[in-house]
Amino acid sequence: MTIIRKFVLVVMSIGIGISLGWAESAEKDNDNRNPIGCRDVGYRFELETLHLLPQEAGPQQSMYFLFNQLNQSVNLYQMRDTDGRTLYLNHSINQHQWGVFSTGEKELKFICTVNDPKFHFGRIVDCAESLRVCEFTHVIYGMNNRGNYWLVNSYGRNAAVNAVIRYGIIPAL
Repeated sequence: MTIIRKFVLVVMSIGIGISLGWAESAEKDNDNRNPIGCRDVGYRFELETLHLLPQEAGPQQSMYFLFNQLNQSVNLYQMRDTDGRTLYLNHSINQHQWGVFSTGEKELKFICTVNDPKFHFGRIVDCAESLRVCEFTHVIYGMNNRGNYWLVNSYGRNAAVNAVIRYGIIPAL
């Protein structure tokens, strides 16, 4: 019986040590470089807006990592030419954090704002100065992971990459 107790104690100690290590690594996740394999393609900044162009790399689903460079949250509001029947893909990314967006659309446009009590939707800011964007052009998706959606809200770089992988999406190089 004592051998089983010792074994359980060792396993529990290892589990606690691993969980504490993960928590510590999440706190130290302040690396702002683009994730490995995420390229500076598939988008452009025009008239203070962000245009995502996933079809430039080929007819496939693409994944974008967006880094908020500001010292405050930045809000992204989707701009549309027509009023379709799909939901708007609005999102907010906290200061110095990453958001991950997955899309298969031909082109998407976003306008960037920061919170301002004078304006209901915030004050418009230049997306080129607010965001850093990169695209994973060769991504392996499961059949249930296709579409347009925000995959990661506001995480550090390593936590964002890990969340993508946990979701079942493989960012290939």
